[in-house]
Amino acid sequence: MKKILAIVLAFGLVLLTACGGSGAAGGSGAQDADGTAKLTVVYQSSIGYAPLIVMMQKNLLLDAYDGNLEVEWKEMNNGAEINEGLVSGAIDIGCMGVPVAITGVMAGSPYKIATGLSAQPYSILSNQADINSLADITAEDQIAITNINSQPHILLAMACKALLGDARALDANLVKLGNADGYSSMLSGAVTCHMVISPYNFMEITDPTVSIHEIPIGTDIWPADNTALVTVVRNDLKEKNPKLYEAYVTAMGQAMEFIKAYPEETAEMLSAGYDADASEILEWMTDSRSSYSTEIKGVMNMANFMVEEGFLENGPASISELAFDNVVGE
Repeated sequence: MKKILAIVLAFGLVLLTACGGSGAAGGSGAQDADGTAKLTVVYQSSIGYAPLIVMMQKNLLLDAYDGNLEVEWKEMNNGAEINEGLVSGAIDIGCMGVPVAITGVMAGSPYKIATGLSAQPYSILSNQADINSLADITAEDQIAITNINSQPHILLAMACKALLGDARALDANLVKLGNADGYSSMLSGAVTCHMVISPYNFMEITDPTVSIHEIPIGTDIWPADNTALVTVVRNDLKEKNPKLYEAYVTAMGQAMEFIKAYPEETAEMLSAGYDADASEILEWMTDSRSSYSTEIKGVMNMANFMVEEGFLENGPASISELAFDNVVGE
């Protein structure tokens, strides 16, 4: 009989508990003496990671895997932390922005992209009425991002290159804050700008306590359907337990189909993690710039930009250097 232990730190609850086992801790698919495989899966805070929440709460990974399985689900602040855990072996599967995945793989980190995750709207927001373009940002203004070389950083660099002529024009303004901390800092006025993923951009704009607006960036600079988030899997997991790898890819695809078929139920699941009701979350999820797919798009373009602007020393010659062979797209 299958069993699963799912420890969910992000939502502060244990979804399912099985007898036996001591809890997963970076098992890379290795099995205990009793045949139980262990897995640690880590993601971040955004509705872009909705497929992971669906996978957890609907037990899709358990159902897809033919065997005993213990899964520990964790939420972390940024892709750099997740990369460190993947390199150390404490994490088996990580979900992160495209630039962090590209940088990690090209630096020799022991993982590759296993699936696309989502395209999501990012926004540059300001709480200052006189900041209406990137050119209005002065040396005194701080811009909150999750981390250096993160998805927000590279997208901001793309906008700076297109609109200011210098991809690194605003690098000196950057301050590292997790999404939730950046949100709080914008409301308090501790920072004047925030480069952030949904739903925090929507939450900030609609917050009744402070006036926050978006600095417009064209879709010619940020194509709306380009993949923003991906999942990566350690190479040794795929090598040691290919059935578990296949189960994860299958479960991810099922999660995508669930979101399409049951968006209202998905929004209800996500409402536990945000100070918003399900109707608001449903509106954010169905924004025209938000989509969920295991396929990837724009990853090679991102890698090429990173090389051209000095964020990456050596880029991939093809998508096969970055992704496992089951991944569709580039």
